[in-house]
Amino acid sequence: MESVEYRPTVYIISDSTGETAQTVVHAALSQFDSNDIKLKLFAHIESEKDITGIISQINKEKGFIIYTIVKPELRSFLKEESRKQSVVSFDMLGPIMENIERISGIRPKLEPGIIRKIDKEYFKRMEAMEFAVKYDACQRELELSKADLVILGVSRTSKTPLSMYLAHKGIKVANIVLDFEFEPPAGIFSLPPEKVVGLTMDPDKLIEIRSERLKALGLPDEGVYNKKERVIKELKYADSIYKKIGCPIINVTNMAIEDIATNILKIIKEEK
Repeated sequence: MESVEYRPTVYIISDSTGETAQTVVHAALSQFDSNDIKLKLFAHIESEKDITGIISQINKEKGFIIYTIVKPELRSFLKEESRKQSVVSFDMLGPIMENIERISGIRPKLEPGIIRKIDKEYFKRMEAMEFAVKYDACQRELELSKADLVILGVSRTSKTPLSMYLAHKGIKVANIVLDFEFEPPAGIFSLPPEKVVGLTMDPDKLIEIRSERLKALGLPDEGVYNKKERVIKELKYADSIYKKIGCPIINVTNMAIEDIATNILKIIKEEK
């Protein structure tokens, strides 16, 4: 009679998805003929009863455990239950967390699956930043309905830095320059007013900012760009657009980007 070849099994136990342990175990298995080693995952384990049942099963099958349990009480129970049932177990996460806490003095959050939430927020920010770049000073008919927020304003009212600042918070922002010489995208008038914010500024401050901009670019200070009559006309035109849409208006004179963003976030929160 032919003997059956024994294939050892690595059991992963996690109170989340188990992806962290799987990544490390797969890296270790790459050093072996992985066809001879099985891998089994028990994810989203939440009770001592679950752990007892799993370890009893593993004990019969002669495997060993690698676990990533965030909650200390479950982690301790798994360690003790493994010892009682003579099952080898390896705590992949606990010692690292304990040492970080000991060295830093910072208590861990002890929230299973938090890394996936962090990753989700990261990708949301990246997507928002790409959106802000694509929809920066957009004058053509892009899909404005995809924006979480549309910022309107005349030139040099901080629309671009504000869009990028909000993008870092995961908000998709399109910003549009208003100029009475050009028709704005028609789509702004069909957006819900709460998705639009209009920026305005005191004329003298805007003239000062535009003059500094011309100087920084090495351009002559003699055009109409920073002339008071032009600036006032632009601001009045922008104001007429805001009134037509019915959107909130923020006077950004002498305001830092952070303060403008705080006001916008407050408006968004109140509208929700």
